[in-house]
Amino acid sequence: MADLLFLFSQRPHSSIYPQEALDAALAGSAFADIAILFLDAGVLQLLDTKPPYPLSPRKAFQRGFAAFSDYDIHGVYCCETAFRQFQLEDKSLIIQPTLVTRSEIKTHLASAKQVLSF
Repeated sequence: MADLLFLFSQRPHSSIYPQEALDAALAGSAFADIAILFLDAGVLQLLDTKPPYPLSPRKAFQRGFAAFSDYDIHGVYCCETAFRQFQLEDKSLIIQPTLVTRSEIKTHLASAKQVLSF
């Protein structure tokens, strides 16, 4: 059971929230047991994409996901439905999350002490 469950549900570079979610999860790992759940369009954050235009104020932050294990974040999950909907392939992902069903997502949400949605 995670103390903090972070929900990553927005497309990369759609706003500052995806990058802030990563920063918050890494910072929070110093104080609590963290789990990450990618759902809906947030699963696209697992791809190594560039900002939509060269002078974007947002940086390509997704490579920071590779640091999860360094920060003792081992519960990294991805909604299986969204994974299939966006036709993702394991070989194209920055990290390899555990695919979870909708019922497993409900279990994670119910067992987390706090849920933070970005």
